[in-house]
Order: sequence, then C-alpha cells, then structure tokens
Amino acid sequence: MNRAVLLAATSLATFGMASGASAQDATATPADSAAPAGGDEIVITGIRGSQERAVAIKREATSVVDSISAEDIGKLPDVTISDSLQRIPGVQILRSAGEGSTINIRGLPQVVTLMNGETYLGAQSITSVQPNFNDIPSQLFAGADVIKSTTGSLLNSGITGTVNLRTRRPFDLKEGLTLAAAAEGAYGDKTKHKFDPNFNGLISWHNDRFGFMVSAAYSDVRLSNSHNGIQEGYGAALHNEGTADATSNGGFSPSFRPRGTAVAGGVDVNGDGDSNDAFIVPQGFTGWNKINQRQRLGINGSAQWMINDALTLTGDAFFTKQTEHDRTAGFQMQDVNWQAAEFVPGASRDTGATYVGGDGRTYNINTTQVYNYDLGNFDSYAQTDRYRSQSQNYNLELKFDNGGPFKATLRGVYGKAHQYYDQSYLQFSLSDGQQWQPGGVGHYPTGDRVFNANGYTVNTIAGLNSLPAVVDFTGNKPVFTLPSQLLDSLGDMSNYALKTMSSEGNYRKNGDMKVLRADGSYEASPDLTISFGGRYSERSVSDYEFDRAAPLYAGQASDPNGCLVKWKAFDVPMSNSSCSAGDASGYYTAGLTRLATDPTLASMVKLFNPGVAGVPNMYVLDPKAMDNALAFQNSFYPGNVEVMNPGSSYKVGVKQISGYVQTDFHGDLFGLPFSGNAGVKVINTKLDITQYVTGDPQPYGMANTLAGSVNTKRSFTDILPAFNVAFDLAQNLKLRVAMSRTMTLLDLNQWGGGLTPNYAIDTSIPGTPVFRVTGGSQSGNPQLDPWRATNVEGSLEYYLGRGSLLSVGAFHISVDSFIQSGNVIRTDLPDNDGVVRGRTVSISTPVQGTGGTLQGVEAGAKLSFLDLSFMPDFLRNFGIDSNFTYSPSDTGKKDLSGSTIPFQDNSKIQTNLALFYQDSHFQARVAWNYRSERAVQSDFGGISGLELYQAPTNYIDASVSYDITPNVTIYGQGSNLTGEYEKYYLTWKDQKAYNNVFERRFTVGARVKF
Repeated sequence: MNRAVLLAATSLATFGMASGASAQDATATPADSAAPAGGDEIVITGIRGSQERAVAIKREATSVVDSISAEDIGKLPDVTISDSLQRIPGVQILRSAGEGSTINIRGLPQVVTLMNGETYLGAQSITSVQPNFNDIPSQLFAGADVIKSTTGSLLNSGITGTVNLRTRRPFDLKEGLTLAAAAEGAYGDKTKHKFDPNFNGLISWHNDRFGFMVSAAYSDVRLSNSHNGIQEGYGAALHNEGTADATSNGGFSPSFRPRGTAVAGGVDVNGDGDSNDAFIVPQGFTGWNKINQRQRLGINGSAQWMINDALTLTGDAFFTKQTEHDRTAGFQMQDVNWQAAEFVPGASRDTGATYVGGDGRTYNINTTQVYNYDLGNFDSYAQTDRYRSQSQNYNLELKFDNGGPFKATLRGVYGKAHQYYDQSYLQFSLSDGQQWQPGGVGHYPTGDRVFNANGYTVNTIAGLNSLPAVVDFTGNKPVFTLPSQLLDSLGDMSNYALKTMSSEGNYRKNGDMKVLRADGSYEASPDLTISFGGRYSERSVSDYEFDRAAPLYAGQASDPNGCLVKWKAFDVPMSNSSCSAGDASGYYTAGLTRLATDPTLASMVKLFNPGVAGVPNMYVLDPKAMDNALAFQNSFYPGNVEVMNPGSSYKVGVKQISGYVQTDFHGDLFGLPFSGNAGVKVINTKLDITQYVTGDPQPYGMANTLAGSVNTKRSFTDILPAFNVAFDLAQNLKLRVAMSRTMTLLDLNQWGGGLTPNYAIDTSIPGTPVFRVTGGSQSGNPQLDPWRATNVEGSLEYYLGRGSLLSVGAFHISVDSFIQSGNVIRTDLPDNDGVVRGRTVSISTPVQGTGGTLQGVEAGAKLSFLDLSFMPDFLRNFGIDSNFTYSPSDTGKKDLSGSTIPFQDNSKIQTNLALFYQDSHFQARVAWNYRSERAVQSDFGGISGLELYQAPTNYIDASVSYDITPNVTIYGQGSNLTGEYEKYYLTWKDQKAYNNVFERRFTVGARVKF
C-alpha cells in the first residue's frame, strides 16, 4: 500500500532540486511534522521514526518516490539492500540462497542503480542493467530511494524505476565525534553452522567546516540452497505414442526394451487404449544440497569541506569485496540417451492441449506425475563454484550556493569492478560403464581398467532386465523409489567409480565507468526555477569466458605435446582425427578411472545426505576439495590451460552525451495549489561492440575455435520529455499525475554475446559414444534496440498524521520495444566431432519484442496508531505498514494451455504487510511478503509454448530489539520463519519441474553508539 505512496514521490529525493544535486539533498521534511510550535524539535527514532520520514518524503515530493531509512534497514533481518527494498510497493526481488539479490520495479528488470544521485557500478551487475545487491552490506547505507516517475534532470533512469542508494556523510551526523558498532551471530536450521559472524562499525567527526567518516561491514555466512526435481539446465523434449517415435531408440518402447501395449498406430504407454498421447520428457532428475559461503567486506569513506559560505566539496569512496563458494553435493539420475523416453507414465493427465508430431499426426499433450523408469545413469555429483567480486566507486562533487538565485554543481564519478568465476565438478557412477566403453573397460597405456565391477547395467544394455526406479511427483516434492541393488550399493564407497571431472564455463568480467556532470539552476521567482545540465559518460566492459583443458598422453598422441581435453572422462575415447591417442589395441580412454576408495580420492570422499525422499546417504566428493578449481584439476591432470569460448566472450563500449532543461514550478489553478516540474532530456548513445566469431568445433568438449572478430558501431539519440504535477486538493489530500518517455540500455551481453553450442553424450551405439549437439545459446545481437516506453501514472494520497498515510494509484506503461528470451531452430550445427548430422536443436537467444503493455493499481496504508486519536491507549504503540500491487502484463504470446504469457519475472499481485510495536525501550516487527506466480523461461527445452513458471511464495520475517540504555541495544531477527521454498512447474501446475529449498535463519546481536 506504500506502493501508491511510492508513485507520488519519486523525483524529490535526488533530482527534483533544480540544482541537480543528489537524492539525499532533496528529502525535505514537512513543516507540520518537524517540530511543535514554539518548542524544540522532537526526534522520533526506531521503526516509527523511519515511517514518519518516509511519509514526509512522499508528501513533499513533486514526483513519485518512496524511501527506506537506516532505521528500517536495521530493524528487519536485511542482509542486503534488496531484502529491504522488497518492502516498497511494486518492488519484486529474486532470492539467491534465501538472500535478496536482483530486483524488478513494476514487473521489469530494467532498473538503473545510482549512488548518491549518480551511476553506480556493482560487481554483481557488470554486464547487466538489472541491479543485484547481493554483495553490498545494507549497514553501509543511510537509506535508499525508489524513483518511479522520472524527471528531466534524471539523466540515467530505468524504464519503470531507478534505485538511488544513499551512503552516510559526515555532515549528516551530529557535530563532533560519532562512534557506532554492532556484532552479531547467525544460524541456519539446515546448514547448522555454529556461528556466522557479522560485524559493522562507523567513526565520524566534523566541525562547522570539515568532516570525515569511515564505516565498514564484514560477514562470513553459510546459507543452504537445496534443489530437487528435474535437471532444468538440460531441458526436456516431447515424445509421443506414434510408431515412429515410440519405437525409436529415444522413444518409450525401443526394440531392445519394449514397453506399453501395441495398438493401432503405435504404442499405448499410459493405459488409455490408444496411441494419441504425448508426454513431456525431462533429460533427468536430480537432488542436491548446496551450501553457499559468502565472505563480504564493505567499506565506505566520505569527507566534506565547506570551503567558504558558498562552496562545499564532498568526496566519497565505496568499496566492496565478496568471495563466494557454492558447494554442491548430490546425485543425478539421467537418461542414457539424450532426452530419451526411458520411462512410462504411472500417473498422467490429458491437458486438452495438442501438438503435431513429426509424423504429421496430432497428439494430446499429457502431464506426468509418476515416472516408472528403466534405470539409466545414476551418478554421485559434486561441484564447486567460486565467485570473486570486487567494486570501487569514487565521487568528487563541488557545490556552489551563496544564498542567491543561482546554484551549481560540478561532479566527477569513477567506478571499477570485476567478477571472476571458477568452476570444477566431479562425477562418480554406480553403473558398470558398458554404455560408454565396450565391456565397461577403459584402455590406457599402462593396461586396461575395469570401470566398476560391482556396478549395475543401464537400460540401453540391460533391455528388459533393466532395474526399475520410480519418481513420484504427485506431492510438492519428488519421492524416489530406487531398486534394492542400487540402495545396497550406495552405502559402500567401493561401488563408486570415477567417471568425469572438468572445469568449464569460467569467466573474467571487468568493467569501468567515467562520468563528468555539471548542473545549474536559476530561481527566476519564488514560484519558478529553471534548471539545466549536461553529462558525459563512458563505460567499457569485457567478458572473457573459458574452459580448462589438460594435455593428455603427451609423447603418445598424434600431437607430441598431447591432446587438449576438457572432459577428462571415462566416456571420452581419444579418437578424434585432429588429435588422437592409442595403440594397436585401440584408442585410449581420456579419463583415468578409479574407484572412490583409491588413495588419490579416498580422503576427499564423504557421506552426504542429498535431502530427497527415498535417497539415502551416499558418497560424494567433498566439494570443498575443489575450492581452487585449477589446483584440483592439475592435481589429477597437470598442465591445464585456458581455452577461450569465443561465443560467450565479447567487449562493449558505451559513450553517452546527454543534457536537460527543466522547470520547477508552484502556483494555483482556480484556487487549487499545485507544484511540479516539466523538462526534457536528450541522450545520444554510441555503442562499440566486439563479438568473437565461432569457428570449427574442437574435440573432447572444448569450445569451438576462434575464427576472428566482428566490430559493430552504432549510434542513436533519444528525446525524452517528463512531466510531474501534484495538486493539494485539501490540507491533507494530494493528487499526483506524471507522464514521461523512458529509454534504458540493454544488458551488454545482449549486444555482445555470440553462439555457444551445447553437447551431450549419445550412446545409441553402445561402446562408440558421440558427443552430439543438443542445443545452445546465442546471447547477443548488436542490432537489437534498447528498451523504450511511455509511462503514465496518477495517485491520490490522504495524510492522517506524521506517520500515517492512505494512498491509491494507477500506472500504465506502454513498452515500444523490449527484449525477451526466445528460441530459434537450427539443423546445420555439427556434433563435437565436426560432423553435421542434421540434428534439429533449439538455440536460445534474445529477440526483439514488438511491444507490450504493463499496467496496474497500487494501494498503501502506513498507519502509526499514535496519530489516530480514536485508538484506545493500549494500541497506541502499534502500527502498520502495508501495500498491495496489482500489475497484470501481456507479452502477446500464449503458452501451451492457451494462457497469456506475462512479462518474465513479473508477478501480477504483490502484497506486503508489517505490524510493529514500539515503546521507550522495546521494539518488535513481523512482516509478510507475498508474490503471485511469475513466468521464468519461455519455450522450455525449445518446445514452443512450454513456459516455466514459479508458483506463488509467502515469506515471513520478524525482529525484536531492546534498548538497555540509549546507547546499547540487543536484538534478535528471524527470516523465512515458515520455511518457504520456491516451487516451479511447466505450464500446468501438475507438471512439476523442481524446487529450490532455502532455510530459516536466526540472528542475535548487539549495537552500541556514542
């Protein structure tokens, strides 16, 4: 309900001032809420104080803005800024391991981030527009503003909104010395680590001319982020009961493993007596526990010097560093042949939707709830992802204000950031390996090795003697029924054989930016101010992506230096003509297999519980052993080198020259007071895009060769008017109207990225595997246009007191051009051995949308019961902060069920409700956040209209604190108290996809301030 409030207050905080100053300079306090007549100012602190400030900001604004203050940020378990911003109406967040990460405003991710009124470069969003505040400690900020209706002076704004982060500065604090510190420990009910430390502190001093301030925050947390369901990264296929599909090697009833009942036209596999049905077939199911360890450090420094009564110089420095290890341990149960129908449905439902198969027949699409498998691959799986992120942002700002009609600001900003990602994984298999090498025997210079003498035989070899396995997804989480032979094997380490190890998808992202800006304003009269300014900015980004490959069989291969191999795996024969290794007995096997009990592995293999019903404790490589991916890979296969992935690597440079003219005005119309601003900004954008050309395939899993580069230069100019006006209908009643044109740049990879094919093993001919092309991604197109839209909104606000407000608003956003995820079908891509076999594959790529609309209604209620005279005394310490947003959207496309597909990541309904209590010592707050379903991915697995959705979520957080003295506070916090988790499905709610399971988190701590 704060949402409509948000609509009406935006431009005030940063750019509503004619001087073009930062957001924190523009937050005024209404006269009726500042001080009682004839007395000293009364300062209200805590939750109630922060709510009063938010109401004051909205009331005085001439555009639509909503804010949170430091008191708000500290009073709920808000580890990141995203967690705090979700309490603002219309702000939707995604969670990473339970913590807030990326945000949307009014359903769209094209949200620009500012710091103190100018561009901020974060390490989590080097190449993207959408903010990700995962690495930014919330304790370093005085507050944040969400700006929804742009102004002429806001030269860098988002399509639907802009986030302005406000850091602390010395002149914001009391004169003299200020000291503050806090220490806390956190605990998760799944990670169960004893103590996750979090420390922060601040020191500040200033007199009437000069001041400095330094604050810092450090934390080391371990977060649980489990997963169960289909392996979403591997997609799905549609298979039908017609003869051609059902009896093929990838069908439900191949000749070596017939299933179902023969009927006219095909095979009945679901028992309804006909062959007219089709089913969604995932590549596999998986379950794992992931522990995300995040070590964060943030430092904020600021100095201010009042040179004289007219000039003030401000310098700011903001530094963040985060090292994150995501350690995954679990299992993969996958089809032996890529996306083959290696099950028959035990429970299914006809959806009423149809599709036309390759044989020209029309089939009824069914959802599946119970999968009766002939067991294929069952692997123990470990993976470690390491992210090293760092950002630096510097600001130098000179303000001129001598009390006269002319004011000016000159400002320079520099930012630099990088994020480095390293990955390593290892698989053990419990099978006998016959699907990969003849007889399950690997061939090596030192002699042949049996892969796994105690292993089971997979379905493509065992045929009708395959082991049965069942995945029951009738409930919210899958339940596995595994064969007894496999269950007996899981508890014995000697039944696990090393299959694959690799390090792939690594990257080095670097970015920097430079901004020079000048603003001026002239107060022509008490009712009219003219402001103007110009801005020049440069931003450059490079993304270098690579896999690691080791030289195998040096001195024994066709290349004396050895053959470079990414997939050091038992299923990879060294048989490629470009580089091979072998002897008279045959080609060597790339991966040197060994049992998990081998001395080179045994100390690193541990029992883990994957957290999935029906799957017991099993042996998995401890993912912590792979924290240093390069060292781990070299310890088994020395000499790993970086092999560039040209399709994912690129460089983009952006230069913008922009300027604006704006008038801020006051007046009355037929006795009705009003205030507002009207302006226009002109932005010229120049793009310099370097894409790398993908050449011929390389063997053994390596990326295609680099075949050169293509440079594209583009330029476009946008003229963007903006208008905001607020009418005082009565003393406590405001009507706001805003209209604007907006433009936002794309994520830079959407211009720069190239084609990256994906490959997977095909063992349809046992013993002679082929790594077939299965799809891929083409992440960039330099001819795509930026996001452009026309925004119109209005709101009505009724102020009941210093901390109380009722509001309702509506907005309409007409998007002229937008980018959405799409798919194109290719049949010309070669397999990894370089042979084009005419496979039909789906390539995901950004496509230019023709336009769409997003509209909605926002309502809010901020009620401090102390303001309401009719409240009984026992309720006067309570209050409410609530909002509701209704924002339906339409991409113009339909999913397979015939339903309209909304904008991705947009929830039609979002609700926040917080109840608080505050007296002279004790504070408590309980907050609830609800999001309705959201669209996640279009054309899942390349199946047109198969949309991946996330089901609605409900999160409840709470906090309590007690002021022992005015300077010492103890507190406790809890997040995700109900143990909510994310549930995903494919178009129909009973076609379950997977779950992301987070944990409850609890924190206790103490704060001191002097």
